[in-house]
Amino acid sequence: MQGERFLLRLGKEIAEEMARHARETFPEECCGVVLAAEAGDVLRRCTNVQNRLHAQDPVSHPRDARTAYYIDPVEVQQILNEADRRGWAIKVIYHSHPDHEAYFSAEDRTRALAPWGDPLFGDAAYVVISVVARQVRQMKAFAWNPTAKDFVEVPIETA
Repeated sequence: MQGERFLLRLGKEIAEEMARHARETFPEECCGVVLAAEAGDVLRRCTNVQNRLHAQDPVSHPRDARTAYYIDPVEVQQILNEADRRGWAIKVIYHSHPDHEAYFSAEDRTRALAPWGDPLFGDAAYVVISVVARQVRQMKAFAWNPTAKDFVEVPIETA
């Protein structure tokens, strides 16, 4: 994928559901996945287990769900299995930034990359939703640009 030329197309219903998820989980971060299916995109809300990780080991996980997300690994595997079984693809991985702007943070970048530096889901866009006082302010998308070897902002089109 060439991040500079990439355009993320989302159905209006999917974009609205992502925004609703961000509002409902405020003041904590939401997270989820959008799968590209033949009959149309499918959204899967995921469980943010960051509070649990923080409670179990605050040294390794100093942030709670107000400032970080970690998708339940069991859910990730179930989603990957479903996508594989149905021939679907991971289109979007999304999360919210409560009381912050929609930007791709250093933490977001680290979690999106494999240990060897390549993106875990190179064909997926990462959407970050800014939500303040339960109101979505902005939604931005970022995609891997192999030339820059980084994630770059890409336009979102909703229809």
